[in-house]
Amino acid sequence: MSSETSEADTVALEQPGIAELGLPISAKVVLTSMAGGLLGTVAMLPVLVGVPQALGLFSTEPITQFAGFAAFFGIQPTAALGMVIFGLGGTFVLPLIFLVVGSFLPPREPRYLRGVTFAVFFWTGFAPAFWPGTGVAAVAVYLVVSLVAHCLYGATLGYVLHRTTGIPQHDV
Repeated sequence: MSSETSEADTVALEQPGIAELGLPISAKVVLTSMAGGLLGTVAMLPVLVGVPQALGLFSTEPITQFAGFAAFFGIQPTAALGMVIFGLGGTFVLPLIFLVVGSFLPPREPRYLRGVTFAVFFWTGFAPAFWPGTGVAAVAVYLVVSLVAHCLYGATLGYVLHRTTGIPQHDV
């Protein structure tokens, strides 16, 4: 065996990976993140709504309260409006925030799991906002189901970005 390295090995070691390149946030990256957000929202809904519905714990009251700010614009808050706002937030708002902060989140590898870290941060605000306020069993189911749903959302968002355009890196 020779202790010499080939030219191909040297070139491969000197080329920076996508993590070091500083991927810019382009229109393609933004649209891909929104597609990932839409897929993540669709993936999380059966867990977030379906499991509590199957257990008889689902209530539309928190979703209606979520749309409460619509009254400021003269629109009556409804469960349907709450669901639309929830879907729009998961499809448009959260993916854009992830594009900005995703490069700073753990873990280093695999990079798509940064979406899970991101979603858990938002879950800490979601959990008290939609707190069921009922028995211990309902609260326990709510906490577990909502955390799993958010992790599913984040993993989907991160995976779509990672596999298509990459998670943007920023120079600070």
